[in-house]
Amino acid sequence: MTQKPNEGPRFLAALAYVLPLLGGLLGLAIDRANPLTRLHATQSIGALLTLALSLVVWAAAGFVLAQVPVIGPIFSISLFSMVIAMAIFLAVNWIISLWFALRGEERIIPLANRVTLRVFGGEGS
Repeated sequence: MTQKPNEGPRFLAALAYVLPLLGGLLGLAIDRANPLTRLHATQSIGALLTLALSLVVWAAAGFVLAQVPVIGPIFSISLFSMVIAMAIFLAVNWIISLWFALRGEERIIPLANRVTLRVFGGEGS
């Protein structure tokens, strides 16, 4: 059985989405030089960081808003809908990016790419 030339990087790129943090770190550790693997691995990590960052920002804002009587908790709860929207957006993009990784295409997740570029420098895309 022969292996296609792009099959290894495609596997590592898809692994970054199947095993969210671990797959991304493995992809970077094993084949950091390949642009396809590097893009999808850093993007996978960036998407997780984006979601974690949105939760932290919501928690901090919710804590501050909870100090305001009556209307503060209402705003805090309504801000959580933005966190849920972010999670849904990233989940949909996560599935689409997994599909592109399996096809061997270099596509980016719009919002997570900004976090990826900040964390990993110019290596994200």
